[in-house]
Amino acid sequence: MNYKNKQTFTVLCYAMNDSGRDIELMLPVRYFAETYLNCRFIHKTAYDIFAVYRYQPDIVFVPNTIGNHLYSEIAHYAHQQNIKVFALSSEGNFRTDGTFDHWGTDKVRKFVQEYVCMWNQRTIDYLKEKEPQYADKIVLTGGTGFDRYKIYRFLSKEEFLRKKKKETFSKIIGYASWGAFGKLHHAEGVDVIEYLFHNDKKKLEWLEQQRQFVESVLRQAIENNPDVLFILKRHPLETYEHIQNREVLNDIINLQHYENVVYIREEENIHDLINISDLWLGYESTTVLEAWLLEKTTIFINEVLDLNFDRSQNYKGCTIAANYPQLQQYIDEFYQNGAIPDFNQEEKQQERQRTMAEVFGFSDGLNHVRAGFYFKKTVEKAVKDQPLRKRKFSFKYFAMFMAMYIGKYFYNKSLFKKNKKLSKTIWIFENHKPANVAKLYEKYYPFLKEFHRQHQVPQLVEKGDIKAVLLDSPAKPVEKTTRSAD
Repeated sequence: MNYKNKQTFTVLCYAMNDSGRDIELMLPVRYFAETYLNCRFIHKTAYDIFAVYRYQPDIVFVPNTIGNHLYSEIAHYAHQQNIKVFALSSEGNFRTDGTFDHWGTDKVRKFVQEYVCMWNQRTIDYLKEKEPQYADKIVLTGGTGFDRYKIYRFLSKEEFLRKKKKETFSKIIGYASWGAFGKLHHAEGVDVIEYLFHNDKKKLEWLEQQRQFVESVLRQAIENNPDVLFILKRHPLETYEHIQNREVLNDIINLQHYENVVYIREEENIHDLINISDLWLGYESTTVLEAWLLEKTTIFINEVLDLNFDRSQNYKGCTIAANYPQLQQYIDEFYQNGAIPDFNQEEKQQERQRTMAEVFGFSDGLNHVRAGFYFKKTVEKAVKDQPLRKRKFSFKYFAMFMAMYIGKYFYNKSLFKKNKKLSKTIWIFENHKPANVAKLYEKYYPFLKEFHRQHQVPQLVEKGDIKAVLLDSPAKPVEKTTRSAD
């Protein structure tokens, strides 16, 4: 289909927040759709499900259909009206040993999106085996959220230090909190942890011991390295949207008062934090994969690796600090020599390359173009099936919309925080107008445009060669990234 001089297609795009992981993986696909497919995007908070009825878009675009019940409901509500649904995968490197529920929050247990976009071949093979009726829908795109490490320029160390008024520091160590530690300390989170640990109370006690251990190691490192600025990043999913404004005990919150600590909630992008850090630390975190893309040395703080839980295999590519003295040794080695010998062992290097190749599917920055190919096919289906549209009113979603619309006139964050029931709605009113999306897109647009020019994407689209060049070829090995502001 030639989209020049054709109608404009309306895409209703949903996310829980106007920044963060889900928006990051969607914006490059938006660039492709706007640039080559004449698509016009409308961004809404995921709570505004009724927007599907109000706007009657050609396509509803969600970051996933299984990670949050609102995403699942959006997809099914659009499908009921014969509106095409396009969905990506926010967590595309899931376990394939049978311990992961690949339906997640989708109680209907049905893929209603046109394509089930997967990160890698391992998960494709698994899902096709488990759900063979959807085999034709399950496609390989790679992880679109990781393209930014090949395309964008990130915040520099100097910019960050000025922003936080910490210009006296020149050394920065980052730490990514593990979401399970925060979940231990609120009722909804405990339910999730108990499910993961099969209601084994001893595992909960063990987990709390691990939280205290990590906090202790970090505290000693912070106190004994006053010339190092420690960036402590809270996990975005340690709480849920309706309680995200309530602080909970985790592995780092008790450390935020130190002069050489910056405690980060949601106000900074994870890629910027990794980019400015000399070392990147964690206990159990997939952010080490992103750190490897930015060629950062990673350390896991683990006193044992006897796997009391289903740990990812990422630790195999990291240096492991079993206690504070060992962590301090690694810090000293790095700042004295510029490297940690243990991290640079050939075995660990090979493990990192293998893991990244397996997880990302492709590492060339073109995953959003691969997804764009299937977005194009979804647009074509939307045009073909347009006469079949049918509007379906939902009183539930209408009531949700009206509560948000009227409630915004009475919203006062400081007052809502004081009421337990009202505090659960803060995230809705803070995101009812996703204003930050436009700012992010404006920031990223020049980088995407230049990247597409360098990689001749317009020519690929014009010739219709995307499938032959990007989809029918094997995944490329992970290459070193070159995009950085430092």
